[in-house]
Amino acid sequence: MINRNEKRKYRIVIVLLCLLAISVRLYKFGSVPGGMNQDGAMAAVDAKALAQYGTDRLGMRYPVHLTAWSFGQMSALMSYLMAPIIRLAGLSVTSARIPSLIISLVGLISVYCFSREALGEKISLAVLFLTAISPWHIIQSRWALDCNLFPHFLSVGMLFLLLGTKKKYCYYISMLFFGLSMYCYGISIYTVPLFLVFSAVYLISGKRAKASDILICSAIYLLISWPFLLCMIINFFGLETIKTPFFTIPFFPYTIRSGDILFFSENPFSQLLLNLRCTFTILFQKYNGAPCNEVRGFGTLYVLSLPFIPIGALKLLKHFRNNTGAALTWFMFLTGLFDGIITANVNINRINLIFYPLLIFAGMGLCEAISFFHILSPKAGKISGALIIAGFIASFSLFTFRYFTSYADEISTIFMEDFGQALVSVKETDSGKYCITPDAQYDGFWYVSEILTQFYHDTDAKFYQSSDFSSKYEFRNPDPNTVPDEDTVYVITEEYLNLFDDTDFTISQFGNFYTAICNKPLPAEA
Repeated sequence: MINRNEKRKYRIVIVLLCLLAISVRLYKFGSVPGGMNQDGAMAAVDAKALAQYGTDRLGMRYPVHLTAWSFGQMSALMSYLMAPIIRLAGLSVTSARIPSLIISLVGLISVYCFSREALGEKISLAVLFLTAISPWHIIQSRWALDCNLFPHFLSVGMLFLLLGTKKKYCYYISMLFFGLSMYCYGISIYTVPLFLVFSAVYLISGKRAKASDILICSAIYLLISWPFLLCMIINFFGLETIKTPFFTIPFFPYTIRSGDILFFSENPFSQLLLNLRCTFTILFQKYNGAPCNEVRGFGTLYVLSLPFIPIGALKLLKHFRNNTGAALTWFMFLTGLFDGIITANVNINRINLIFYPLLIFAGMGLCEAISFFHILSPKAGKISGALIIAGFIASFSLFTFRYFTSYADEISTIFMEDFGQALVSVKETDSGKYCITPDAQYDGFWYVSEILTQFYHDTDAKFYQSSDFSSKYEFRNPDPNTVPDEDTVYVITEEYLNLFDDTDFTISQFGNFYTAICNKPLPAEA
């Protein structure tokens, strides 16, 4: 424990770290990363429809799981969290990202509180420091991806599960967050129950909970999560959609995601090897190849954290039997490993539940390393501590510089900022039709162009569901054999510029995209 003379300094450092965490997540929020990821745009468009009509953009009443692209599903909780914000502030990049920011900061505070309750003030300070500057935590808090909510809800659930060893009602509160986590990400179907089984066995065997407590917790968890669980059952067995007065449990006829799980893979052995390689690439802080989740060269927790993670993990394993927090951290880590092993092509967001345990391991390991040098000599302890902290601060400084400069340019291209600017520029154009390139992301990915158009044009869900939308918006490239329509606004790529005479059309460039608007007056109606 920290003595009384250190309490004031400790509290000051906590406040400073929290301010640092908030500042780096708020700086240029909404503009970096530039543009809008298609999944975030879809969640926001569905959220707007939920706020206005109580349906998703396709007209389904309060779905417990979202249709997404029809050939792929999407978790619903992000859209439900966005809905009241979009209702109040309107549809925008910033309003769509606010839930990610808030929930990420809640996750940061919860992992600090968990570490303090389980491991003491000094270690929790190290965990807060590492989380506040973590590239993974910063990046995921600044854009809107549904599955990025998952680790934070689990973190809060873990905190209340730990507090339940002292106050029984906290066990029951924890189930609220574990139940809601099921609506954050589809992998929850095989990760959350596994973690809860591990925890239940541990708590009962250690006489930290009674069988009756576990039964009550199970009932609360199932009360919250059963619509999602039933949705997964319906889609696995191909059953019919269930409609209730309050929500819809949908069957998705054109998609099934079981192929993402190792057990249902066509080539399980090859898939296992690939999964292991991807998982250990992430654990060893190597670049995973997904720029939206990682800045090349920095890893998720910095390369500097690598020696501290195993030290902390072994230290917590030593206290596994008598420290509930140590056990819960290990259970979450093992669940994350299991997730990485059985989830196809696992990347950073698919294995995101593993990062809070890794941060706790790293914080513990950092303190252990400093303590080791302190035992050799108090002076050596101070010097080693200063050098380690300076190393992390230097890594953080380099990361933030890169994130807000060259990486910001890179990610804005990936998030198609220039396409969004082109769409915004023609939003208020008085035209009968829009002809919009289907190649915004990749050649022929018209559905990405469509969802981004709905987002940037603030499309009303009722309008989208009608034939009027398809009459007004066409997602195709201009026909080279046809004269461009004077009543149509075009959003095109460079290869189609030669079809437009700049004496008849005003051409504007937005990065890799162009708009073409006829500048001749339309004939007056008779």
